[in-house]
Amino acid sequence: MPHTHDRPLRILMLSTSDTGGGAAEACRRLLEVFEQIPQVEVRMLVLNQRTDSSSVMSVARPPLLKVLGRAFFLAERAEIYLKNGRSRCNLFRVSTARFGFDVCHHPWVKWADILHLHWINQGFLSLPSLHRLARLGKPIFSTLHDLWVATGICHLPLEFGTMGRKLCSRYELGCGRCPLLMSEDEQDLSHQTLQKKRFLAQLPFRYIAVSQAEARLFEESYLMKGRMKPFVLPNPIDLSLFSPWVTTRNEYPQWYSPKVKHYLVFVAARLDDEVKGAHLLRQVCEEIKTQSPERAEELCLLLVGNIKNKETFADFPIQTLPLGAIQDRHQLITLYNLSSVVLSTSIYETQGQTLVEGLASGAAAMAFACGGPEDIVVDGVNGYLIPAFDAELYAQRLLLLLSQREAGAFTKETCQASVQSFGAKTIALQLLSLYEYALTHPTQPEAKQ
Repeated sequence: MPHTHDRPLRILMLSTSDTGGGAAEACRRLLEVFEQIPQVEVRMLVLNQRTDSSSVMSVARPPLLKVLGRAFFLAERAEIYLKNGRSRCNLFRVSTARFGFDVCHHPWVKWADILHLHWINQGFLSLPSLHRLARLGKPIFSTLHDLWVATGICHLPLEFGTMGRKLCSRYELGCGRCPLLMSEDEQDLSHQTLQKKRFLAQLPFRYIAVSQAEARLFEESYLMKGRMKPFVLPNPIDLSLFSPWVTTRNEYPQWYSPKVKHYLVFVAARLDDEVKGAHLLRQVCEEIKTQSPERAEELCLLLVGNIKNKETFADFPIQTLPLGAIQDRHQLITLYNLSSVVLSTSIYETQGQTLVEGLASGAAAMAFACGGPEDIVVDGVNGYLIPAFDAELYAQRLLLLLSQREAGAFTKETCQASVQSFGAKTIALQLLSLYEYALTHPTQPEAKQ
């Protein structure tokens, strides 16, 4: 039944998980804001359900299907492991989507007017199932939490090193000879998978890049160049939740110490992921200790997220406090509110949600010019954006920012005001206009903005 204005618009979002990681969080935030709009009905279909929301359903709810989902995940990893020279180092930087669930007959898919894909890898949706979804004739939106849809198999078409990053030389040429597979074969798994993805560069698929930098990378790809232009719209944030507040001392967390003059907060799903630039963070902290030993003694770095290799943050130049992964948003907001600065030392970010969260909560922001942060950090207004990847200058600007904040600059109100355009309702209303356009112009993609 096609959508009419006689009933609410029916939106189905699809995501591998409903919580944990930036993509899942962004998807869930959209779900929550759409649930507050009377003209909309929204549901979320996932592989791994971790919340008890009635608006969320797992395709693998029966025990046998849970086993099947795990088998899909293991089968894909095994194939990649065999193709990349039996190396584990890049095992999760690539996905083939060879295995996954066929959801085109799922009752929630049939119910929906709009399908909105988020992160759907690692056993949720396969390329054949995406192809079958396309044949349903419903508009399909895909938010680019990474660039997997525009590559052969990698999630980001970048090669990383201690000095920074560079664009993969194969990205604009049709893949093959994939460095993540350590391959010299022009027809390797990356090239073969890219050929199977050609249908993704056609309607009914429409793409949403979460930053201008990501949109440029998307348009440079062999698969999408001259075929698809993404609409640029950042991931949303609940500004009524992430905001500055005043608290009494007895409400502070147990780890809080009045002896610390400035807390700095560093947040990521996995803190020692090479893309997050932990080695650069160490260099920055070494520079702080060299440039101002007295100031270094006044600082404490809050580490929020999982750490696989504990040695990464051992013997850090300034005091650190590992707090592990924090799922409770109110606890996270407390961290941001008690912190003077939210830090990012990423080598690349598609957006940089933690920077937006921190700014909305009143902390200033520091980041390298590495993609998404360039749309968030306004140099000298809500923090400092540092040329990639100058650790010495980063430390200088961070020390300056702390002094300026003590003198009354970079106020909580200024930082909060700088991210109003990221508000969940603002983003949701823009998405609704895109959905309506797609329903009324099924053969004409929306112009890039």
